[in-house]
Amino acid sequence: MPDTVASSFAGTEFLRGGGIMARRIAEHDWSRHPLGPPAHWPGELKTTLSILLGARHPMCVGWGPQLLMFYNDAYISVLGSKEPTALGAPLPQVWHELWDEIRGMAETCMSGTATWVEDMYLRIERSGVPEDSWWTFTYTPVRDAGGTVVAMLALTQETTRRVLTERRLASENQRLARMFELSPTFMAMLRGPGHRFEFANSSYLRVVGDRDVIGKTVSEALPDAAEQGWIKVLDETYASGVPFVANDAVFLEQATAGGPVTERHLDFVYQPVHASDGSVDGIFVTGVDVTARARSEAALRRREAELQALNEDLEQQVAEHVEERSLTWLVTPDMLGVLNRDGVLEKTNPAWQRALGWTSAELARHPARELVHPDDLAAVAEARTRLHAGEPLLSFECRMRTRDGDYRTLSWVASPEGGKFYCSARDVTDMNASRRALADSQAQLRSLFETSHQLQGRVALDGTLEDANRTALDAIGCDLDDVVGLPVWETPWFNATPGMPEWMRDAFLRTRAGEVVREEVTMQLPNGLRTFDLSMRPLYDAAGAISAVIPEALDITSRRVAEDALRQSQKLEGMGQLTGGMAHDFNNLLTPIMAALELAEDPGVRPERRSRTLTVARQSAERAAMLVQRLLAFARRQPLQAVEVDIGVLVEGIAQLLHSSFDPRIRIVTGIEPGLAHAHADANQLEMALLNLGVNARDAMPEGGTLTLGARGVALESGQDAALPPGPYVVISVADTGLGMDAATRARAIEPFFTTKGIGKGTGLGLSMVHGLASQLGGRLRIDSTPGHGTTMELWLPAAQTLRHPG
Repeated sequence: MPDTVASSFAGTEFLRGGGIMARRIAEHDWSRHPLGPPAHWPGELKTTLSILLGARHPMCVGWGPQLLMFYNDAYISVLGSKEPTALGAPLPQVWHELWDEIRGMAETCMSGTATWVEDMYLRIERSGVPEDSWWTFTYTPVRDAGGTVVAMLALTQETTRRVLTERRLASENQRLARMFELSPTFMAMLRGPGHRFEFANSSYLRVVGDRDVIGKTVSEALPDAAEQGWIKVLDETYASGVPFVANDAVFLEQATAGGPVTERHLDFVYQPVHASDGSVDGIFVTGVDVTARARSEAALRRREAELQALNEDLEQQVAEHVEERSLTWLVTPDMLGVLNRDGVLEKTNPAWQRALGWTSAELARHPARELVHPDDLAAVAEARTRLHAGEPLLSFECRMRTRDGDYRTLSWVASPEGGKFYCSARDVTDMNASRRALADSQAQLRSLFETSHQLQGRVALDGTLEDANRTALDAIGCDLDDVVGLPVWETPWFNATPGMPEWMRDAFLRTRAGEVVREEVTMQLPNGLRTFDLSMRPLYDAAGAISAVIPEALDITSRRVAEDALRQSQKLEGMGQLTGGMAHDFNNLLTPIMAALELAEDPGVRPERRSRTLTVARQSAERAAMLVQRLLAFARRQPLQAVEVDIGVLVEGIAQLLHSSFDPRIRIVTGIEPGLAHAHADANQLEMALLNLGVNARDAMPEGGTLTLGARGVALESGQDAALPPGPYVVISVADTGLGMDAATRARAIEPFFTTKGIGKGTGLGLSMVHGLASQLGGRLRIDSTPGHGTTMELWLPAAQTLRHPG
């Protein structure tokens, strides 16, 4: 194909071997382009394109002041949907959404200085929508024969997948580091050929003098280790991929330059860690500080050298004398001993008897393998073979029988020396049980997490989703890999519902600051609209710091549907009760009226009887009119007599009325703002509304309390209250110190027929009538209530301009 391009288009020989883009350039119509036909292009451009088109790495070149863009086949996938129109177009036009971020580097390159950046974050639009991506790229200036910069050559590499993977691996490493922190052996992870500390547990830090090593190379963090040649050993292990095992290695720890030097004896392993491609990308360091054991063994070996010159009787006496004089041998919790080639523990320190119950004399009578658990005999035989071959033993575990018949798990370290084996063992039975219990607990917690009926997840402190249970994933029809690593507010649970991503991001920030957020939300999911009881709570680590955010949601769609149906049923039942009551009242009122009409038709009735009957009929008619007035007020259709009302006088009058009629245990308090404006209101209806609110307040304080009637002026500005237009208002408040209402009761308080009182104690129309009165007058009813802290009802009414109440 390259030869065909070169032979088909004169002057395009420099395109030979250039692949798809070479043919695109050759076939492109350049007649109207600033550069003209390829045959007349500058030599520097042809040479640069020949190199670029033949490369297999994504490359592009920006030619001239306009940075006219050319690119090779590997760069096509970088452009995505931009590619069909990018050839020959100015680079700032092609990458318009990125230009502000890369302009400085491009200008630096065109001024003659190459630039390079690694893992730069760019929000790119190559598939029609913005997406997060990371890139490593370099801009190199291209010069003509005179040294003038004529173009910018760019080599790019997308690192998005690596960056996200590294972040996830970092999180996993942190969890592993927390687990390793509890280990009695020292551990550290070194990454890369520079041996940079990725983590180190507390045991390791104690070995190196509690120095700050994380993020530093070994040579930076431990110059004393570098001086002693351990960097060279690390380099050889990294290059060869072969583990390095050290037994009783001496490390002269000097935490500060010129400071004291501590000699440590260490048993450890440099274990190469391989990447997925088989190459070595790190070294895992693990071992134990055996300084105490080494000192004991050194002392023991010195004693044995001295004893070899004596006879057996003297040797025994000297050995006993050494044991008595060796404080370390006596008090160390490690089980120190000397094995002969037959496997008999010739010498043991008191730690053996404390751990297993056997005395030193008893242990010296038989091979130690007679105490080994039958299931561990094969492994013990293999370990014995390795010791006899001169290989040291490190972190070998087996179970040994105690005097009581139980078995304890011992972790062994042994080294051959002079035909004998010097060993140190530690009882790790309880530690292993704790590890198993921890693993079982984690498995149980995971099972509970996955099988919960709630939608549950875990969000990192940067807002990215770390985990989600099966219930949550089934709700959106996704696998965990589809959503992990995404900002939680951009996941399918929230991004299909308008306004929900913004709400979720705000809720996350509040929770990250320590707040517990709970809200009932309705969201659009693949299976339709669903209503959830959604909560977000912080997760604290052992130190009390917030380590993650836990979102949880319970699907309450079915419950809400059932509750709505129940409320509708209750409303219908209430209407039936109200209708029956009104029919009964009207029947009672009509009876005296009909009797009066019958008497009126009888000319023989005495005048005084007719007068009494008419009086009764008139009273019944007036009560009927009052009943109709209340029904019209409830229906919000009764014509109101809105005039200027002196609210201060009216409130004080209502206070006196309530004081005279309420239980003495209820204290009535008034608070009228001086100079309070009059309000536009119907005085009679307003009195009825305040009496209704007062009675409700009284009923909320069965054991007594304080009822406060207040009035104040408020000037609302535009946008301050969405329910009211701006302007002056008079606010009448009725506050009690009673039982209060929860959120669910507050939400239904003004519904017709809704009541919290018992049967026969309330119709559920009181607050609905007050709400209707406020709405007809151009105001509103505001309710503020908390369970156990009382209720405040505020009636907002438009203010008149006259100021009359002196206060």
